[in-house]
Amino acid sequence: MDDTERLVAGPAQFKALGHPLRQRILSTLDGRESTLRDLSVALDAVRGTIAYHLRVLREAGLVEVVRTRRVQGGVEQYYGKTASRTHVPLAVAEAAPQLASNVIAGVAAEMAASGAAPRMLALRHARLTVEQVEAIAKILHDATTPEALPDSGDEGRRYGIAVTVYPAP
Repeated sequence: MDDTERLVAGPAQFKALGHPLRQRILSTLDGRESTLRDLSVALDAVRGTIAYHLRVLREAGLVEVVRTRRVQGGVEQYYGKTASRTHVPLAVAEAAPQLASNVIAGVAAEMAASGAAPRMLALRHARLTVEQVEAIAKILHDATTPEALPDSGDEGRRYGIAVTVYPAP
């Protein structure tokens, strides 16, 4: 995995991000590599289901086989993310609003699967100018970069951080 952002730009990537389990797979692979078996156990899902979703993620360029290992009777593949962050450019998000809804559904599924209450949850509606929205979006983007939030390795518990600024109906 590199330290760059993966820009979501095509139909295959929209499809890949459109399922909560695929988002959970990406989250599980965040900062580590895992086998099909590892993912099946971590996500409490059937191996065949995980294999299908991994194939979709691979075809979209979001995961790759990072190494293989010979085991009795075959070869074990280890999967990893192709980039440390996935970013949906504003123009793309505006063209495919359902993508944001799917991502939020994936976050909700991940929160429920954790079995723990979120450490912080806030929803605020405000009337903002376009300039204010752009300034807030930049602050949130900058606050979630790998430089701003370095991984503590094996020391701490993994947390998800979901931020968005969206037009309310």
